[in-house]
Amino acid sequence: MPRAAYEAEPVGDPTPTVAALQAHAATYAQREGQRFFTDVRSQWMEHEALADTIVREQREYAERSSALERAAAEALRDAMAQPDLTSPAHEDLRRLERRIQRDHRRSAHLKAIIHTRFTVARLRARRYFDYSDEKTAIYWGTLRRVHPAAENISDRPPALTRPTWLTVDDSHRALELWHGTDLFGGAIAAGHAGNGGTDAAG
Repeated sequence: MPRAAYEAEPVGDPTPTVAALQAHAATYAQREGQRFFTDVRSQWMEHEALADTIVREQREYAERSSALERAAAEALRDAMAQPDLTSPAHEDLRRLERRIQRDHRRSAHLKAIIHTRFTVARLRARRYFDYSDEKTAIYWGTLRRVHPAAENISDRPPALTRPTWLTVDDSHRALELWHGTDLFGGAIAAGHAGNGGTDAAG
């Protein structure tokens, strides 16, 4: 900015230049969050569907296991015979158990992908805010040197307000704050632009 622009800058809280830097940084953070949601849309949907499948399979496993245990207890009472662990019912139960374990592994893999990409989005947004803080400090120092009412300007440059999802250390909690819902809860397409935009701008 030329010297005349600094001298004519209205001194308020914040000044127009600081407000513009704040708006640019908040918009960048919002854009990074929305890019993250676009990148992980398929993984998020698959994770939600897989979570429902795991709940259903675990319920089925518990029911089948209980039925086999009751049948084995009755056989022991009636014939004093050992239960046949190689029966088709037991084989089906073992296959179901392996399927549940496979689904858990896939779920963990999807979570890792989502959180890795979310971490990248947070780092980019935080880095942009750090860069904007540097620009604010340079601007503020120059403003205090050249402004006619420099004595009324604070020694410390104003701090830019970061969205809450950038300031929380726990990535799970940060993701909840951005999405506006429970972690991995609800469809990713449902209102993430509206909720996210509000949080990012805040």
